[in-house]
Amino acid sequence: MTVELILKLPHHAWSQVKQAFFRTEKTRILLWGSIGSLVVRAIGMGLRMLAGILLARILGATGYGIYAYAVTWLGFLTIPTIMGLDQVLLRFVAAYKETRGWSALKGVVKFSILLGLAAAGVTTLFSISFVSLFSDSNWDFQATMWITLALLPIVVLGQLRQSALRGLNHPMVAQIPENIVYPGLLLLFAFGASLTMKSPLTVIQIAVANAAAWVGSFLTGTFLLARRMPYPVSASEPSYQKTEWLKMVPPLIFIGGAYHLLSRGDLLVLGIVGTSREVGVYSIVSRGAELMLFIYDAITLAGASLFSSIYVTGDYKELQRFTTLATKTILWISLPIFFILIGIAPWFLGLFGAEFVEGYGVMRLLTTTYFIGSLSGFVITMLYMTGHQRDVAIVMGVMAIVNLALSFLLIPWLGITGAAIASGTTLILLKGTLVIVLYKRVGIISLPFSFKRACGTQQSG
Repeated sequence: MTVELILKLPHHAWSQVKQAFFRTEKTRILLWGSIGSLVVRAIGMGLRMLAGILLARILGATGYGIYAYAVTWLGFLTIPTIMGLDQVLLRFVAAYKETRGWSALKGVVKFSILLGLAAAGVTTLFSISFVSLFSDSNWDFQATMWITLALLPIVVLGQLRQSALRGLNHPMVAQIPENIVYPGLLLLFAFGASLTMKSPLTVIQIAVANAAAWVGSFLTGTFLLARRMPYPVSASEPSYQKTEWLKMVPPLIFIGGAYHLLSRGDLLVLGIVGTSREVGVYSIVSRGAELMLFIYDAITLAGASLFSSIYVTGDYKELQRFTTLATKTILWISLPIFFILIGIAPWFLGLFGAEFVEGYGVMRLLTTTYFIGSLSGFVITMLYMTGHQRDVAIVMGVMAIVNLALSFLLIPWLGITGAAIASGTTLILLKGTLVIVLYKRVGIISLPFSFKRACGTQQSG
């Protein structure tokens, strides 16, 4: 290869990028939305990492395990409580914005918020009562669970607000409350308290700081949504198409619970058959491996509503080109991150404390499975957007059962390694199966590889 040819490579690469991302308005939005999401998530990642290091060092593996277990249950209960309304909002807000259906847009936002708030209130009362009656008598555990579970309405409404902003094509703004405001406030509260308190902070005090941070995040998100809502929406009377919206809800409730069992079932089972120390170590290990999803999450947040907008037009050729662009971008930007995370795993875990370093092999295993799974792009959201949530529900249900069975089988034998094997195996099976389902139902291949095929006809289903 000549020197002249080498010098031309950057220019050629930039020309390819411009051709891919500046081709249409949607691809330009994908580019700038992804860049904005990456910036917000990078800042949020740093803040969350600092907060995690601080909390792990304050509480130790056992105390952090109690805190992480409570937060995991909050996340688990959020999924069925939100009833898939976040996906309803994402799909219909994007569609109504595209067709300028301002009255329906206002109606779906208002309806989702009221229904989500009612469901969250009922679930919160039930879950706190359950903990009071049946949980361990350990006071630190009970109080941490009560404080954390009381946040459920705020977390549900926050996710609904985020979906509405994403549907309005503001993916970067949508992430600011949860990715910058929340971890920033948590870090500030915990660090400030650790400096002013004479005795070491307890897990209950950390739970209170976490609650205060969520309240600040919620108030910020409410303000941002009000500022970004199009003026015609505010001036319109809401119209309600409840039958159409609620058709998505039953399978999405099931999907939400199944997906959380897939993504956090390993940790929940570990809390049942393992120790608080194992939960604490595995929580930090999982957090490290989830850095692999940094690019994947940013592009998914930017691209999901755009996929819905293109799908509404019926242009399946453009839909395939858009999907391939998104998955190729995930692959090539994630690849160097994968090798970096594999290399720095022991050093990274050492930041949280010496007792966490033992999990570096598990972090490498989870990082590998997350990387492979991310190559399918936002296939789950694509199936939601195209109305095939029932297929997702079936696949999710089967994989959730597989994950729980593997977790109960492997964790008593292999500990946190068994949890990682169970989680990774089911994740790859899930994504691979859904790629096939998307192709069969919609005719779109959600992979970063090219195939010679006719694209342009929607499959029945």
